Amino acid sequence: AMITTIAASLLSLSCSKVGGRVRISARASSRSATRPPSAPFAFLPRVAAAASLSACASPAFSVARARVSRVHRAPPLAPPAGRGRFSAMGAVSSKDEHGDSTDANGGGRGSQGREYVEMGPRIMKVFPDEPGFDPRRDWDIVCDVRSPAEWEDDHVPGSVSTPVLDNEERARVGTIYKQESPFLAKKLGASLVAKNLGKILDEHFQDKEKDTRVLVYCWRGGERSMSLAHVLSRVGFKVGLIPGGYKRYRAGVLEFLRTMDGFRYHLIAGKTGCAKGKMLDQLKAQGAQVLDLEAMAQHRGSVLGEDPAWDNKQPSQKFFDTRIWEQARTFDRSRPIFVEGESSMIGRLQIPKNTWAGMRKGSVTLLEVPMESRVRWIRGGYKHFETTDVSRLVEKLQKLVPKCGKKKVAEWEEMIAAERWDEFVEDILLNHYDSAYADAAKRSGRDDENAEFLMLPDTEDETYARAAADLIAKHDVSAPPPIVVEREAEKEEVAA
Repeated sequence: AMITTIAASLLSLSCSKVGGRVRISARASSRSATRPPSAPFAFLPRVAAAASLSACASPAFSVARARVSRVHRAPPLAPPAGRGRFSAMGAVSSKDEHGDSTDANGGGRGSQGREYVEMGPRIMKVFPDEPGFDPRRDWDIVCDVRSPAEWEDDHVPGSVSTPVLDNEERARVGTIYKQESPFLAKKLGASLVAKNLGKILDEHFQDKEKDTRVLVYCWRGGERSMSLAHVLSRVGFKVGLIPGGYKRYRAGVLEFLRTMDGFRYHLIAGKTGCAKGKMLDQLKAQGAQVLDLEAMAQHRGSVLGEDPAWDNKQPSQKFFDTRIWEQARTFDRSRPIFVEGESSMIGRLQIPKNTWAGMRKGSVTLLEVPMESRVRWIRGGYKHFETTDVSRLVEKLQKLVPKCGKKKVAEWEEMIAAERWDEFVEDILLNHYDSAYADAAKRSGRDDENAEFLMLPDTEDETYARAAADLIAKHDVSAPPPIVVEREAEKEEVAA
């Protein structure tokens, strides 16, 4: 008892619970009164006795020499309510209730020896708004785990739809989340995701090697993407995940499109049938920077512009934006972009605002070819209207009644019924498309009066290849650096 009293007068004692153990420590104190340890942990007299003897044996008493500790087993402590946080896959977050830290995957040892479950290989963070982001080049497979409807609306270029919840499942879970309970929704979602993960592995990964590079994303980079990314990383694949998911990717696309008016544009314009798209193909084949907006919009820009090659469907506005972003982000801003002279709408799609603003300021080459060549080119590109889609052609002509009149449309219908195709095409060009083109040019504000006229004898490949080479030689040059000319007065002022 006496030893205990002496020791207590020299030391203050503290107890702490670490990793399922009780740690009792003694440290030097200037206080003479004893301070008993907090219940329910009992301090052992022999520990204090040893500390007391050690202190008395050395006049140069120090904290380092006085400290004594002994560890005893104790039942594990449950985390206090409301403390601690868990990641998408259940790993303890970077700080728990004792301030211990973990690595990014929830594994490792905390500052006081706390141990955690290792969650497998690291999953790399990938940021789509960085300039070097290239999903087609850097990843062997890009998995969009959102629902099929979300993927159809827009997706990272080159990605495949690998939904962990399909359209109906996502709607069902979302309804429960809002109307009943987030916990109930997560339980159901986890069950459905677990089943779908097996399907994804069977359909997309059974033939993949271990060094396959896989990028995964969902709407916001949360539960859905982490579920697949975690499983793939545990299998052994090299896995990346987009923090912020599609939402972050889309924000990056819009930010880039806002800079599109900073490019220089050279417009390839001309009446319908002048093979403007063919000229763009030739320019691209010879190394020019080309945006083929009609191809991206899956539409030829007129009332008859739907193409059966795309099932007469256009992409969403978001995916149209994505196609422009994917192409233009690789372009050199010191060189021009060749683009077809369009109206601001292609079918039901809108050319992005700043892209259109840049086009309106661009220089223009105006193509012209003989009517005979225009008719031949039109018939070659719209063969389906002479064979499988005759009734669809007649149906679409009804949309021209307000502008061209019932009598003219009836005449066209007679030509179609009699298969007088050359006559029909020439007549609709003269009485509809040419005037429509002139009106669209005026609305766009395009400067056709100062355009460069390029008259070509036909639409043959060799003719357009030569013309494309000439256009590149004349217009596809880097912008010269700005030249600063010092005025004489400025030179004299600097000299003074």
